[in-house]
Amino acid sequence: MRRTKEDAAKTREEVLTAAAEVFYESGVSGSSLDKIAKRAGVTRGAIYWHFKDKAEVLTALHSQIKLPQEAIITDALEYGHDDPLGLIEAGSMSVLHILAEDEHQQRIFAIMTLSCEFTEDMSDATARVMAANAEMYGKLQNIIRLAARQNMLASGWTVDTAARAFQCSVNGLFGEWLRSGKSFSLVEVGEKLVTTLIGSMRAPGSAN
Repeated sequence: MRRTKEDAAKTREEVLTAAAEVFYESGVSGSSLDKIAKRAGVTRGAIYWHFKDKAEVLTALHSQIKLPQEAIITDALEYGHDDPLGLIEAGSMSVLHILAEDEHQQRIFAIMTLSCEFTEDMSDATARVMAANAEMYGKLQNIIRLAARQNMLASGWTVDTAARAFQCSVNGLFGEWLRSGKSFSLVEVGEKLVTTLIGSMRAPGSAN
C-alpha cells in the first residue's frame, strides 16, 4: 500500500512538471491533457486519477509557487506590521532570487502572469489564471492598506494605484526578462526597480 501511494505521488509530480512545461510552451488555451500526458509519459487516465480537468492542474501548479514571505504576510494582515512597504520589498527580493535560479518556478510564474487569453468564452483554466493574478493583487492591496493606515503611504498614491503599479511593474519586468531570452540580470534590475518604486511610495520620514 505504501509503495502504491509513493507511486501515485510520483506520478502526480511528473504530471505537474510536464504540465508546467506544456503550458509554458503552448499557452493555456493551446494546451491539452493529451499533450500533458504525452510529455509526462502517462495515460490520460493517470491524469484523471489526480485532476478532473486542466483548471485543476493549474490550481495545483499555482500552489507550488513558493513565496518565502507568505507566512509573514499572513501574520502582518492579522496582527499588523511596523513596516508594511518594507515587507513587500523584502518579499520581492526573495522572490526575484528564486525566479532567477529555479526554472520550474519561472514556468509557473510565467503561466500565471503571462498566459491569460482574454476572450469572451474564457475557459475554466484561463479563469484560474486570472483568479491567481487577482489573488496576488488583493494581497498587495491589503499590505499597502496597512501602510496607509499608519500614514506611511506617500501622498499622491492610493492603495489601488500603488498595488496596481507594483504588480504591473514586477510582472512586466519578469515578462521582458523572458522575452529577451534572459539577456539581463533579473536580480540586479529587479532589485533596483523594487527599491525605487517602494521608495516612491513611502511617506517622508516613514522609512525604517
